[in-house]
Amino acid sequence: MQQAPTYLNSIKASDEHKNFFFQQFQLACLGQFSYYIESKQEAVVIDPIRDVDDYMYNSQYFYRNLAKSRNANIKYVILTNIHADFIGGHLEIQRKIGAEIVLGNKAKTEYAIKGLEDNGIQIIKFSKDQLQIGEISLRALHTPGHTLESTCFVLVSEGKDYAVFTGDTLFLQEVGRPDLAVADGKISKEDLAGLLYESLRSKIQPLSDEVIVYPGHGAGSSCGKSIGVGTSCTIGNQKKLNYALSDISKEEFVKRLTDIQAPPQYYFFDAKVNQAGPSDVEKVRQQVLKALTYQEVKQLLDDTIIIDSREDLKEGGIEGAINISFSTTFASYVGLLIKPTQKLIVVSSPGKEELTITRLLRIGYENILGYLEGGFEAWKSNGGGVFDTQIVDIKDFTKTDEGRESVYVDVRNVPEFETIGIMENSILLPLPILEQNIDKLPRDKVLHIFCRMGPRAKTAQSILRRHGFQHFKLIQNGGLQEIAKENNLQISPYQ
Repeated sequence: MQQAPTYLNSIKASDEHKNFFFQQFQLACLGQFSYYIESKQEAVVIDPIRDVDDYMYNSQYFYRNLAKSRNANIKYVILTNIHADFIGGHLEIQRKIGAEIVLGNKAKTEYAIKGLEDNGIQIIKFSKDQLQIGEISLRALHTPGHTLESTCFVLVSEGKDYAVFTGDTLFLQEVGRPDLAVADGKISKEDLAGLLYESLRSKIQPLSDEVIVYPGHGAGSSCGKSIGVGTSCTIGNQKKLNYALSDISKEEFVKRLTDIQAPPQYYFFDAKVNQAGPSDVEKVRQQVLKALTYQEVKQLLDDTIIIDSREDLKEGGIEGAINISFSTTFASYVGLLIKPTQKLIVVSSPGKEELTITRLLRIGYENILGYLEGGFEAWKSNGGGVFDTQIVDIKDFTKTDEGRESVYVDVRNVPEFETIGIMENSILLPLPILEQNIDKLPRDKVLHIFCRMGPRAKTAQSILRRHGFQHFKLIQNGGLQEIAKENNLQISPYQ
């Protein structure tokens, strides 16, 4: 089987038992996991992404293709909660093959679901909160906390608990954030954190140590404060490694869990879309995957933002565009920096137009007017505004320009300050809050912008240029540690 590119829904853990088949998928750019479980040609998909079919590659990386290749029928689609960080593919699968949608207690949607308990909206109860799939069953554990409807599912084979799919309740060395279900003001993040504390102790801790934990998210996702690296673990190891399953007091747990940065702005938008029911992604794709000429783009720019997804900017940046490349978690940073309803036009590297748009649709960004045919070269050859990105070799990054003072701007996130350290006297402005704190930066000095690897510094420069800043120094690849090593600088602890 061909190797999936990192931006696809790539295959991770796989397990072929005598009475079931299991497949884990990872969407690295969102730090998201989804699952396919099959027994006797009956299958269930847990937390699918929106593009449930393989649009760009002839492969088995997507759920329906996998089921077809194994002569199986997807019977159920499970959401462990109403997700906020991506648009789910549950309705896509239901539209195509009629699978029933399953959600936990307290779930409220505008479409029919198979609920685990009666919540008053077209509910079909089933016996003892279990789903039968061939020769196995999935047992529901109601675990409110991340959201009120959050539910974990235990895979039971031959009467024994084999694995638990924990959604956003339990991650590796972390748990789900408790501030995504507070929009209506009826419950606080402290209330939800308290519920999560009790859920973990009443539902998760009693599971046997050998039960495998398959979480809904991994490192890189903002659905947890500091999610550990990895794709799976065991309950026993999580009891040793995860503070949330230790003997921590409820008061300390709530305090720790609620001391968290605000979620990305698009999370509340996506949660509402998933609750109301996402539109047909194939129809949306046909509408927005539209090639535009330079002249058409120019006519649309008054209230539109160009997203430049190119990675290499040595040839120049597009004046007025925001550069968010595939070298970073593209969809997450679009969601952090740009409102979901904003009109967008895509400029990408040749051949990556459809991929860029697909990744925008995964997080519900549908107000896309099209993409510039010919990309950067078409923009440049037609006289579009281009600026020198002032990218220098790493050995020249710390050199000052004659007649102009310099300042260093660190746009990494706080956890990176804490784990790696900082450059003395640098201005610390994490990229998600940069635009709100522009007044902290001097306009008459050269801004030496850096991050951990380089891409976020380019995004920061493109944002600052939209606000009139002119003087920069950046490096193409590399960040604080490489800069410090090359220029004999000391990295200091963050306090």
